[in-house]
Amino acid sequence: MPTGVEAVTRHAADGRGWHVLINHRTEDVTLPQPGHDLLTDRPVNQLPPGGCAVLRTV
Repeated sequence: MPTGVEAVTRHAADGRGWHVLINHRTEDVTLPQPGHDLLTDRPVNQLPPGGCAVLRTV
């Protein structure tokens, strides 16, 4: 992830996982790999300033 983007991966006991991304920068950030944001139920490839996304791991 670019500097200023917080990225944390969380795992459930049953093996499911999620990437939680938060953009702390003042500009849009293009994600290295597009995904499907579980918060908005939409594809995501960029995070706006202050934006966040939760992506299911594969």
